[in-house]
Amino acid sequence: MLSEGAVAVGIGLFIGLEREHRHVEEGEPKATILGVRTFALLALSGWLAALLQPFWPWVPPVILSLLGLLVLGQYLLSAPQHGFGLTTEIAALLTVGYGALVHFQMHLAVALGLMTTLILISKPWVRVVLPQLLRVELTAVLQFLIVVAIVLPLLPTEPLDPWGVLPPRRIGMFVLFIASISFVGYVLTRLLGRSRAAGLTGLVGGLASSTAVTASSSQQVGREPALQKVAEVTVFTANAVMCLRVLVVTAVISRPMALSLLAPLGAMAVVLLAAAVLAARATRGKAVGGKGEELAVRNPFALLPALKWGAFLCAVLLISHFAQEKAGSAGLLLTAGLAGLSDVDAITLASSRQVADGTLGQGTAQLAITLAVLSNTVVKAVIARLSGGSSFGVQVARVFGAAMVVAVIMALLV
Repeated sequence: MLSEGAVAVGIGLFIGLEREHRHVEEGEPKATILGVRTFALLALSGWLAALLQPFWPWVPPVILSLLGLLVLGQYLLSAPQHGFGLTTEIAALLTVGYGALVHFQMHLAVALGLMTTLILISKPWVRVVLPQLLRVELTAVLQFLIVVAIVLPLLPTEPLDPWGVLPPRRIGMFVLFIASISFVGYVLTRLLGRSRAAGLTGLVGGLASSTAVTASSSQQVGREPALQKVAEVTVFTANAVMCLRVLVVTAVISRPMALSLLAPLGAMAVVLLAAAVLAARATRGKAVGGKGEELAVRNPFALLPALKWGAFLCAVLLISHFAQEKAGSAGLLLTAGLAGLSDVDAITLASSRQVADGTLGQGTAQLAITLAVLSNTVVKAVIARLSGGSSFGVQVARVFGAAMVVAVIMALLV
């Protein structure tokens, strides 16, 4: 029981410390400040009201009403001198509520108290960032949240097509990720500049989907050909990360399997990283995009171009399905190559699991995963050519081709 009261006081102290420090920093007289001790007492009063509620149901409304009137009175006294902001007063009322919530859901109350403090602390950052935001960027954030919070959850997880191979939510997540990679790249470019943001965008995107990164970067080059070298950095980095991701996923399930893949995929990653470094050097000291570090003012969260690659994914899934039906059970390697057209992780997980269970030979599984990676790389080279144009497509194909040759040689040697 006493521990609940201590937690309530702690929440009040935490929020009150931030408020008192902020007001002192802004030069307000201490007499007008709702500070550390006040917030601690408010939280303790809220907890006491919740504690007494089962015995005297009329006590909580009285306590909460009196506290609300006290906070209102403080606001009316201090507002003429220090402005009519309500942040501290709202924080005080929330603190009373959090104190009461401690009696029923302690962990939730602590989490909400920390979130409230974080919001209060963010004031200087918000004041710096908001004036720099463009209307189109706010619109993009809103569109992203609508898709994530409303559209995606409504999409069915199970396939609805006659063949049972096109799961709407998976396709929707792919489309969302392509659009999100463009958005992340835009944000990083605003913060770091195009050249410095390219590698980080590839690193972040490659952890989830190097195909989506390749599609997004290719679209940017198609719109602005001068961005080719920057896009090369992003694409090569993302695909190097994809090789490393496959190794990590495999190692979690079967360490011997990961060791057998280390040579081909490691060599492939080295070639791709070397190409990314060379492309990055080519951008040093140069204005990219024809406008220095300026960005074209367009919606950075563009869904329509990403939908095109959603349709492409559907076509690949259908082709893979029909080919696997024709191949039958003897078509493991063909299945791996076809599965790699759309996704490397699925065949990686399946093959590694079979090796760990002893139902599949390590050599066969190694070849299957390698084929999936190679076929996926070929698809991304095609995407680069179709969306990014001849020059970009040829350069990506050259680097990807060299990486695949090195991977095959290392696989044969091992």
